[in-house]
Amino acid sequence: MLVLNLIDAASPQARGTTLALMAAAQDRLGDHVSQRTLLLGGTELARSAAQAGLCEATVLSTPGGRAEWGWPAARWHLRGHNVRPDLVHAWSVRSLMLGLLLYPRTPRVLTLTLVPQRPVVHWLRWFVAEAPGPTVLLPISNTIRRELLSGGVAESAVHVLRPGLDLGRVPHTQRPTLRSQWGWGAAPERHTVVALLSDPPEATDVLPAMMAAGLACEVAATGGGRVHLLVHPRQTHRLRARRVARGIGKPDNLIDEPRLDRPWEILPACDAALTLGPHGGGLSLLWAMAAGVPIVAQASYAVSEIVEDRHSALLTRPGSAATLARRLGQILADPGSARTLADTARHEAFSYFSRQRYGRALATVYGQILAGQPVAVPPLEITGGLRFQGTGGS
Repeated sequence: MLVLNLIDAASPQARGTTLALMAAAQDRLGDHVSQRTLLLGGTELARSAAQAGLCEATVLSTPGGRAEWGWPAARWHLRGHNVRPDLVHAWSVRSLMLGLLLYPRTPRVLTLTLVPQRPVVHWLRWFVAEAPGPTVLLPISNTIRRELLSGGVAESAVHVLRPGLDLGRVPHTQRPTLRSQWGWGAAPERHTVVALLSDPPEATDVLPAMMAAGLACEVAATGGGRVHLLVHPRQTHRLRARRVARGIGKPDNLIDEPRLDRPWEILPACDAALTLGPHGGGLSLLWAMAAGVPIVAQASYAVSEIVEDRHSALLTRPGSAATLARRLGQILADPGSARTLADTARHEAFSYFSRQRYGRALATVYGQILAGQPVAVPPLEITGGLRFQGTGGS
């Protein structure tokens, strides 16, 4: 079986976490599955793919990094190398269209790691119904599945496949080295770092997170210690938040860290992970679990699928900044309870989100599609304390 993987740089899914998910499956699909991977973009996408462990891939430059505009180059490359895939696996919406243009009758799979916008959902409804050949959508959560079904996508085409992580990528022993890169001198233990997570990184707002972190410092009574918020350079209102921080005489309360796009690299240096808004329940949250970082989050549907309040995280109602600050203050003030939450979350990440399980399940889905059988995603094995609704997969 030959599978052609496609992803384009213009997609919001073309981030380190999705690329790492692609890499996690590469060597876990079994000997009967061979793969070719096309990255439709430029040097930045190639660099991100290499950093995520996706090394055996061909990069094709396309205008604006858009998959559909790369059709001539992709067609020329694939024909030149006599690539005739049995199945096309798209990892972004635009690359799904490219797969149709390249191989109109070949079965297609689309993995969705982010909740698509409503116009995209309507387009997928048309695509699934009208495009020749079978198309199967594999969202990573019931939250994404619900969005697809509410937009009219056929239920028979949508199947939840829980993601897998290469858990060995988390550098647990590198905490001192990572923290030293932020330029602290003496007494680094007096610096508390809270990572602001979302998928994609720019989908969250720094201002309410900074307010919550500042109030948490008072709740926790850190005794003169500093609480820093680790933010991605593309996150919303980052510059405005930095101006506020300078205005109160604490310009280093925000730490710009582009490696949050690859959260496994930087989370071991953090003391807590914070997520708020509707984009907090994605792959980054799973990496926080795997890294053993205590989690504080607003209880969106996506977050509540993965972690449970006072079991593997501390959750609050959306929109309650004061409660969010109190929860974060609890984490900072009580390291013992924080460690218990983090250990539970890490156990569940290892129990349910391994790349071995993901690869086996994905290979099973491939086989079902090519055999013309109804898709039935293998259920997650119950080996730990995971208690969210929808444990069984789709």
